[in-house]
Amino acid sequence: MRDKSFNILLIASWYPSKDHPTTGSFVQEQAQMLRDFGHQVIVIHPFMHGTFLNSITKRPYINFTLEDGIQVLRVGVSPPIPFFRGISYSYCFYWVQKAMKKFDIDVKQFNVIHSHAMFMGGVIGYYLSKKHKVPQVHTEHTSGLIFNRKQYTKNDMRITKKIYMQCYKVLFVSGFALKQIIAYFGLKSKDTFVVLPNMVDDAFFLTPLHSHTKDDPFKFLVIGNFIPIKNHHLLLDAFKLAQKEIPTVALTIAGNGPLEKELRAICEFQKLKNVTWLPRLNRTEVKEQMAAHQAILSTSRLETFGLTIAEAQAMGKPVVVTDSGGVQDIVTVDTGIITESNSEAFSSGLLKLIQSYNSFDSEKIRHLTKSRFASKEIIHRLNEIYKSA
Repeated sequence: MRDKSFNILLIASWYPSKDHPTTGSFVQEQAQMLRDFGHQVIVIHPFMHGTFLNSITKRPYINFTLEDGIQVLRVGVSPPIPFFRGISYSYCFYWVQKAMKKFDIDVKQFNVIHSHAMFMGGVIGYYLSKKHKVPQVHTEHTSGLIFNRKQYTKNDMRITKKIYMQCYKVLFVSGFALKQIIAYFGLKSKDTFVVLPNMVDDAFFLTPLHSHTKDDPFKFLVIGNFIPIKNHHLLLDAFKLAQKEIPTVALTIAGNGPLEKELRAICEFQKLKNVTWLPRLNRTEVKEQMAAHQAILSTSRLETFGLTIAEAQAMGKPVVVTDSGGVQDIVTVDTGIITESNSEAFSSGLLKLIQSYNSFDSEKIRHLTKSRFASKEIIHRLNEIYKSA
């Protein structure tokens, strides 16, 4: 739909930078999608950096640049008082307003504020929406609100619920995430709370489908940070069981994180063969590695969505995943296998996929994924939301 152009202020808790080129890439892709469909977009990335001690010597960071045709304002501050997060949020908002004034960004010129993730995007979006009477649409990506609530204070949870109730729409990337949040906060499941999945970058749909011959060694790929929630321990245990049945099966593990040394040691101790370790991949490398492997894996304990899985399916790749919540909205019997979260079940899933690999139609996998997660589908629904707001 290009008949109506909107001025949209995106406020993102994460956004790619030179130091962190893949962080918040899904927000960047949405901003680019909105721009490509004729909307005017400015991005604000508010964030906390450092600790209270940093606030003594470190001035607030303000940077306003044009990135791929999109204006991006970054505002980073250190906590002015230790432990009192509410004061830090207000302090960040003060500097966001100061920066907006400096660069002549008037909130009233926007039709809608679209915030991403509660801290800090949702909070700053709420303050701006309330002050300037511009409707707020919020997309919740903060998986910690589901699996690690202890990291938030009572005031954090109070303001989160308040923002949800104030927003014109609150969008969740999966039915699982929506149900979990609504149940915890005691929200009424009304029209305000809806599911709108993450968009898969069109580049994944445009990548040529890559076929593999029967003589090719079967290679699995897993992409993700080496952190507990990604559950690489289960992955290695399951791969060991699968390799006993099919010694030639191979595994590529891409990512970085605090558990890397421990995971490499486990791999060596278990004498696993045909395992390749890669550093964290950029977007181009993700597509290249997916093309070079027959299937993509995820052993996460919890995923509010599972973007890498959807991207793999956009390239026609079948997947094997643990039942981590959000994947239920992505994976079907035609696109992959969902298993219980234990090494025996996941190993059986790996072997089942290898044995039934030829029954998965890469064209069909791509088509099914495109019909749900391509930019054209997502922008149509977003346009309807913006129009009604």
